[in-house]
Amino acid sequence: MARMPWSSHAARQAALLAVQVVLALALGGIAIVLSERHNRRYDLTPTQSFVLSDQSLKIARKVTERVKIYAFCSSQEAGQRRQVEDLLEQFSAASPAIDFGLYDLDRSPGLAKKFTIASYNTGVIEGGQRVVPLSSLDEIEITNALLKLSARGPRTLCFLTGHGEHSPSENSERRGYSEVAKALERENFGVRVIERLPPEGVPADCTVVISAGPTRDLFPGEADQLEAAARRGGRLFFLVDPEASAAVAALLARFNIKLNPDLIVDERNRFFGADSFMPRVPIFDEGTFRKNLETAAVFSLARSLEPVEENRAGVVVSLLALTSPESWARIDTQAPPEGNVRFRPTVDKNGPLPVAVMANVTNTAESDGGQSAAPGRVAVFGDSDFAGNLYLNLMGNKDLFMSTVAVLAEDEDLVAVRRKGLQHGSLSPISLTARQGRMIFWSAVVVQPAVLLLIGIVVTARRRRRGGT
Repeated sequence: MARMPWSSHAARQAALLAVQVVLALALGGIAIVLSERHNRRYDLTPTQSFVLSDQSLKIARKVTERVKIYAFCSSQEAGQRRQVEDLLEQFSAASPAIDFGLYDLDRSPGLAKKFTIASYNTGVIEGGQRVVPLSSLDEIEITNALLKLSARGPRTLCFLTGHGEHSPSENSERRGYSEVAKALERENFGVRVIERLPPEGVPADCTVVISAGPTRDLFPGEADQLEAAARRGGRLFFLVDPEASAAVAALLARFNIKLNPDLIVDERNRFFGADSFMPRVPIFDEGTFRKNLETAAVFSLARSLEPVEENRAGVVVSLLALTSPESWARIDTQAPPEGNVRFRPTVDKNGPLPVAVMANVTNTAESDGGQSAAPGRVAVFGDSDFAGNLYLNLMGNKDLFMSTVAVLAEDEDLVAVRRKGLQHGSLSPISLTARQGRMIFWSAVVVQPAVLLLIGIVVTARRRRRGGT
């Protein structure tokens, strides 16, 4: 009796192979469909160069009206063209309203003439009746162009400078705030310098009034003008160093904020290479910044702040940022003392310590008119140098400053981590605490060579012992 072909071993193996092939194809097809419908990208590089920053993602996802990015790249530079295309695909994946096209300047002269494009690696974003030029085809430029397309109107930040404050027009490394001004203008804020307030009070076009590091007293009447602005829904931002004037402290006391006469010390978490008076600020209020800030900021010669309850009514103060639990405040000190500093249990104060607070001020215009109006807000930081040209791009300093401005200006899209702006091929700086620096030193300079030396000694000793026997 002949055997049935399907009962043979070869037939069973063929059937099993066919089933495996079908299953593999089915799983591959499912994976392709899922990857098309749920586009996810993971970047494990230190600079996160291959994914959009949180800020770019938030702004791109807010785009609902149809926009198109016209990017002009040379066909002869395939690598750069592919890089731009990859970036634009990420923006398009973040929002279906964002479309893009890559064009060659020589092959599309009509389109280039329409948008007055004269060089490669530039372009425009067209949305509605508006066209925003792109001076380069990088993430920061495209993100800022999308911001300009969706701008709600002019937003002006007025910097007071007549009381010894940092100036956004000053370029010096330590006193200048020009890097802050550039960062604000890139995000579509207008920057204006006011030496002193005019007699009629805070100008109506000032979205936020910023006083960064005042060292002299306010002019007569200015404290009343600033308080009146806050109680009408205005926004104030004070960055106050330990040597700030008493008049500024008296003004902030009207908003239930006390400036403590101290200096914050953090020996365990201080920045590597710096002294103990340069503490890290790792704790941020999630309710205000919505978990967007992850990297600690670094302050220089900071004082602590303190909400007080028994003062003006209609003011509620919340904490924005705190130092680490290992920090402490040296009381009654405005400048670092000579020599080592020690914690004095009966005098000094343990951390974590508030270094940034915000007062929400009841809008009196709301009470008078009976209409709903936004409250005034007063943000106060215990250091102004952290946002200066020297420290702005250090760790999370820029994110903290810009996000605070965004909260005051009620622009939630800008409360996010920003792209650091490192160019491809550039070095990525590493920021270490003193503890991390010591660990690297002992492990790389002491422990590893010592272990290798010990192994060498043991091996040599054993060989000599064997040679001797």
